[in-house]
Amino acid sequence: MATTLFRGPVLQGKWNRAGVTGYNLEQKDSAYSVQTSDLGKSFTSKSGDITFTLHTHGTGYTYTFTNTGEDASNEISITAAGAGEMSFGGSTGITLTNTKATSKVGDFVTLHSIGSVWALMNIQGTWALS
Repeated sequence: MATTLFRGPVLQGKWNRAGVTGYNLEQKDSAYSVQTSDLGKSFTSKSGDITFTLHTHGTGYTYTFTNTGEDASNEISITAAGAGEMSFGGSTGITLTNTKATSKVGDFVTLHSIGSVWALMNIQGTWALS
């Protein structure tokens, strides 16, 4: 019997390989400013260090960020538009980071904007709020 090891969320949707609309999975490997038109997208990153900058929040936006790089090879940082706009574990801050040293393939976070903050809806892995 075969054994399958899986870590991370099940990525559902279609990859945007041709630069056309209607796709919700996007690979990003350099700094990216998340747009309101990216509503509902899942972003993946597998090489180097990347920073995603969130737009000024508005109620109802949801995004997922998944580390698809090899263990201890990729850092993902997600930065809010203003201080105290990210809420995690009862604390607030501006940047949420999955550090390279502690990263594992499949680490992910889903953020949802509610009121005046980006709240964590789902998370796996070691992430730090600053």
